[in-house]
Amino acid sequence: MVGNVDLDLLEKTYQNASIGITAIEAVLDKASDKEFSSELHKQLKDYQELADQSKSQLLKNGAEVKDKSFYDKTMMKGNVKMNTLIDSSDSHIAQMVIQGSTMGVTQMTKLLHSSQGADGVSTQIAKDFIKREENNIEVMKNYL
Repeated sequence: MVGNVDLDLLEKTYQNASIGITAIEAVLDKASDKEFSSELHKQLKDYQELADQSKSQLLKNGAEVKDKSFYDKTMMKGNVKMNTLIDSSDSHIAQMVIQGSTMGVTQMTKLLHSSQGADGVSTQIAKDFIKREENNIEVMKNYL
């Protein structure tokens, strides 16, 4: 059984990946370039894998899986809709994705630094999340 630090790390990774899923799903139909759309689909797959890994570890350790609230997800979708109402270009969407990924990297990096004593599995999943987000940022820069 893992400790509370590990469970918190897994929960936050799961929640961040879930928000990433919600955000990408909200912009997928707005992508006009096939290559850009393909990159968004890759990111969606990454988020789904990370969410599944985190959820699996939480359940394995008898923890409750806490999703972001309905309110948070609805706000995310509303913000995306408002942001793309005026400008739905691939460049603007890439900018939005970069901003979201940057927030994810910042939150997870701070959490990792404050999670001394976490086990290897939860730490590795969180580090993988950060690595994938940093990669997403680099890929999205090509579409600015």
